[in-house]
Amino acid sequence: MFLADFVADKPWVHLDIAGSCLAHEDSGYLVKGGTGFGVRTLLDPLPSTLRALLSSVGHVQHEKGTRMKRAGQSWRRWTGSSALSVAIISMVAALTVSIAPISSASTKRSTASASGTVSMAETASVAPNYLMPFVTGENNSIANTNLQFQLWPTLYTIGTPNNINKINPTLSIAEPPVYSDADTQVSITLKKYKWSDGAPLDARDLTFFLNLLKANKTSWAHHTPGTMPDNVISWRTQGTQTVVIKLNHAYNPTWFTDNQLSFVVPLPQQAWDKESATGPVGTYDTTTAGAKAVFAFLQAQGKDVASYSTNPLWQVVDGPWKLEQFTTNGFVTLVPNTSYSGPDKPHISKFELVPYTSATAEFNAVLSGDVTIGYVPDNDLQEKDRVTGAGYKLTPAPLEEVNLITLNYTSPVTGPLVKQLYIRQALNDVSDQPAQVKAILSGIGGFTDYGPVPPQPANPFMAPIQKKNPFNESAARKLLTSHGWVVPSTGPAVCKRPGTGSSDCGAGIKRGKQLTFSLVYTSGTGYMTGVLANYKSDASRVGIVLDLQQQPFNSIVGDICGTATCDSPGWQLADYGGNNFGSPYPEGSTMWQGHQGLDFPVSPTFQALITATQTADAAQTVKAMRAYDKWVVENEPEVWQVVTNSVNAISNKLKHVWMSPVTNNVYPEQFTLK
Repeated sequence: MFLADFVADKPWVHLDIAGSCLAHEDSGYLVKGGTGFGVRTLLDPLPSTLRALLSSVGHVQHEKGTRMKRAGQSWRRWTGSSALSVAIISMVAALTVSIAPISSASTKRSTASASGTVSMAETASVAPNYLMPFVTGENNSIANTNLQFQLWPTLYTIGTPNNINKINPTLSIAEPPVYSDADTQVSITLKKYKWSDGAPLDARDLTFFLNLLKANKTSWAHHTPGTMPDNVISWRTQGTQTVVIKLNHAYNPTWFTDNQLSFVVPLPQQAWDKESATGPVGTYDTTTAGAKAVFAFLQAQGKDVASYSTNPLWQVVDGPWKLEQFTTNGFVTLVPNTSYSGPDKPHISKFELVPYTSATAEFNAVLSGDVTIGYVPDNDLQEKDRVTGAGYKLTPAPLEEVNLITLNYTSPVTGPLVKQLYIRQALNDVSDQPAQVKAILSGIGGFTDYGPVPPQPANPFMAPIQKKNPFNESAARKLLTSHGWVVPSTGPAVCKRPGTGSSDCGAGIKRGKQLTFSLVYTSGTGYMTGVLANYKSDASRVGIVLDLQQQPFNSIVGDICGTATCDSPGWQLADYGGNNFGSPYPEGSTMWQGHQGLDFPVSPTFQALITATQTADAAQTVKAMRAYDKWVVENEPEVWQVVTNSVNAISNKLKHVWMSPVTNNVYPEQFTLK
């Protein structure tokens, strides 16, 4: 209390920070190490005079919720220093600063501050980690694509608040595509937008993306054999704003617009067509070698998370927002792009994305009013009255997706097992989805699904067979025993009749093989823990033994993304959450042939069904989709799981919030605060 001798009659405060000065792990806005507790509390109320003095001794910027830099040292090291704490308090005394009493609210993020800041909780443990908007398979997460969309919109946004199948003209940066020559040609005209560096958005920016795609197609998350760019013969510019694409044969315009063009992102050729950070901008993309070199450079920059907020590449945007801050734990600050040409200019001054290490931490932030937009974790849905009492309205937001346990057909250990249809059927027969929705999701946090066509939002594409609930433990047991397995009262079933006959265990399965699987699933998801614990219990009663293991989402996706470079033989079963189509037309190529990690072998029959969904004319679209859906349900290539609703908690002070059921994108430029 020695400070009392130096402050005379001025108000002063002593902060005892010993127990809170260090964090042992990243959590919310904190990073591992010195927390700056106490000093952070002082910084916001302190007047501009003291801020200026702090700047004069080397602190160049107050980055709320993250770090300050001084001579290469991090903010957490400085604010975690007792010497600096004493120095700041001493400066308070020297400047005769009066500090008003500090309430608990002053340490929390405001949901409707005078500055117009809106904060949104990221899904626990699923923070964005890749910024370059040519998304690769291993980085194809909603967290990444939603952030990229704020800065670099796709050609077309599909879906409006009233019609998920309609092109959204306000959010699309191109006029509706024009199909001609019996649907073998499509013309795309870009709206007259500008890049943030003043250059016009024009046809060259679209051909820049197409050139990169042609040379690096296997890296694009949305590429499957036969789709873009394989199905494109050529493209040419027509004037300054139009690109005409010639297709290799006629395609269903709905499929080509929804599942091809809606993923295309014009890129700033005048700023990004370079092979190194110090090299000049050129026309390198016009040759295959050059396009590969440009892509390699941009991809390397896209992986350098620590440089996102300082790299000049990422400041050239055509979306409504610009990146102000990005920390390695996923805290993101966006500010309005003052050069944005679209009709919806941002009404708020700042949009923050806030990471959390667990759903519990995120839910506590909601109950404390620390975020403007949060969500109610599935295992906390029974606490909905506490959420509304904290000043939020609850908004269920079903996403057009399916959820499944994916099977590794290339695993040397369990690959021979999952290649047997009867085993896949048994794996589905022991999943009691209705019970899981009722007990774990409180009856409102999700819905059942038994096939590849999303049940919600409603669509005409689902075959009647998909609605049938397969849960039947007796049927699962009979499938195993009729194929040479002995099912004991406890423990795993054992193959006693190896061979390839109709009543044998099947090819590659040896005598004595046990029916056991390791199943990895996304950490930080309480509902998934409950669902899979229920599934494990039900499966054990028919001799299917599951070893449940949690891993971070990005780790799981990196292992099973389905490409030759990242597919690992080590995993056996995996549940990383929903497969979002990003389009209201849920045909199957991206699920089975793309980067989703679904290694199910595509037979000629299956391929023909998938192709029909892409090429059928308008009159045959529903028929083609239902035929594809029926075949997948009957062959059960994966284990279908409960699909969850995202139940969002939106501050009563925030208006005009819409989250797309197609992409889960949010549009903060439309937000207004009371």
